[in-house]
Amino acid sequence: MKKVSLLLLALLLVVTAFSPGASAANDKARHQVLKGLLKENDKKARILWYDLAANMERLNSQEAVEAMVEKTHKAHIDTIILDVKNYTGFVGYDSQYAPHVSESKMPKYKDFPAGFDMLEAIISEAKKRDMKVHAAVNVFSEGNNDYKDGPAFNNPDWQTVFYQATRTAETDTGSTFPIFAMNTTRGSNQLILYTPDKYKVSPSNIYGAEVQVTDGVVTKVVDRIYGAPAVSVPENGYVLSGHGEARKWIVDNVKVGQKMNVDGQKTELIPASQYPTFSTFVNAINPDVQEYELSIIRELINNYDIDGMVLDRARYSSIYADFSDLSRQKFEEFIGKKVENWPTDIYTVSFSTGTKEVVPGPLYKQWIEFRAGNIQSFFKRAENLVHTLKPDMLFSTYVGGWYPLYYSEGVNWASRTHQPDYDWASENYGSTGYAETLDFLMTGNYYTEITPEEALAKGNPEWYSVEGSADLAFDVVNEATFVYGSLYLLQYAHDREEFRRALRSTLAHSHGIMLFDLVYLEMYNWWDILEEEFAEESTAPHDIPGLLKMVRDDK
Repeated sequence: MKKVSLLLLALLLVVTAFSPGASAANDKARHQVLKGLLKENDKKARILWYDLAANMERLNSQEAVEAMVEKTHKAHIDTIILDVKNYTGFVGYDSQYAPHVSESKMPKYKDFPAGFDMLEAIISEAKKRDMKVHAAVNVFSEGNNDYKDGPAFNNPDWQTVFYQATRTAETDTGSTFPIFAMNTTRGSNQLILYTPDKYKVSPSNIYGAEVQVTDGVVTKVVDRIYGAPAVSVPENGYVLSGHGEARKWIVDNVKVGQKMNVDGQKTELIPASQYPTFSTFVNAINPDVQEYELSIIRELINNYDIDGMVLDRARYSSIYADFSDLSRQKFEEFIGKKVENWPTDIYTVSFSTGTKEVVPGPLYKQWIEFRAGNIQSFFKRAENLVHTLKPDMLFSTYVGGWYPLYYSEGVNWASRTHQPDYDWASENYGSTGYAETLDFLMTGNYYTEITPEEALAKGNPEWYSVEGSADLAFDVVNEATFVYGSLYLLQYAHDREEFRRALRSTLAHSHGIMLFDLVYLEMYNWWDILEEEFAEESTAPHDIPGLLKMVRDDK
């Protein structure tokens, strides 16, 4: 352990001097220490994420792994987080439970060596360089919807059930297709509506078909997969752009001269495999799902010399999940009565403003609290498993840094001592916080603006910035654990100095930094920036025993 400052040393001595029952004094000291730690530049975590899918060709052999780990070591990174089980449910190690990536139907994985143990290869190279390795597990995402591939498709009863309320496009012949969203990026199998107040020309790529509608009548139908240019958005109309199944609907059913109506609405409950997203989520409270995920965590701890366990996608897919019979039953037990109108007593969906909006029902706040409590319960189970099997192992998670909006994923990553003052929060919502279960928390501070002032200048709240979101995370976690800000390097593509500025800002406002992801360091060749910025030695707070004990004593 590197030298601890006199201030931190004094506060640590205060903590250890009190008996276990002196919780108030311990709590006060922890707050002081973790706040003071922000200014300790030689006690900052430096973490680099290795995404499984994005780095296949960089991590597909022992030689390739050695080269990447050596670059990481030279950049003064102290911890590698390897995405060993990604959103598809496939894994990059030798598992008796989960399928290996080489078995996937996805073309991206077809050339990955069968049986190659990426995790063991990275551990062996990292240990040679005195670096730490944490294994990241995407918990409640178990498949890829584009290829209908992954454990969620072998176990369809695991799939989350979505409450899908959609605006629909309908031709004058009665053929309909759901409109997924308006004026946003078109995803797999989605039909998107583009309006003239936002776009002059459709922004979608060529892998789809498009419909131009003027004054309610179809004036153009273009299948762009053959190279046709994007369709212009008429002043008195709109464009419908469809990919996959939506493209097929356009090609088969829409003709020039037909009337088109986009004001209809359809509501249904559908499994994740039918929902138009690329990842296939499973129900977080399904007992079989939880046991499966815990079995994977258990085998990683028992079979590999890893230093930490990281939970990713340990959440609900969105505000629209999960509305299964099981979730209804458990929610009714939670509120102590039957839900008379399911799911509209939770909320309804309106398209009256042109965008999709959730309109809270009488049980909305209780539903938000219920879902957050479910995720907290799983975190408690996972943390107990990790520290029962290996007390010294570190337990953490990776979340979106947009706390005021993250309730939609069913997650309260704040301290249980923090009661948020938002219109969606029940009076007991604060008790669902899970920060106390963590040895550290990584928050995605994914904003192009660095400072709160820059965010305000764009008409956004202060937390729509790297610094603002880091400060907000620090506030809501309330010194329950270490908070490491995270950067999405793609947002600074080819702008070296803006990335450098974001890196410095994150370190100044957090206990450390996590960089996402290896692939962008390679693409932009920014290794030299890390070598320069991390030239001075530093120790991650979670690697300082006295600090870690202080955090864990608050479990």
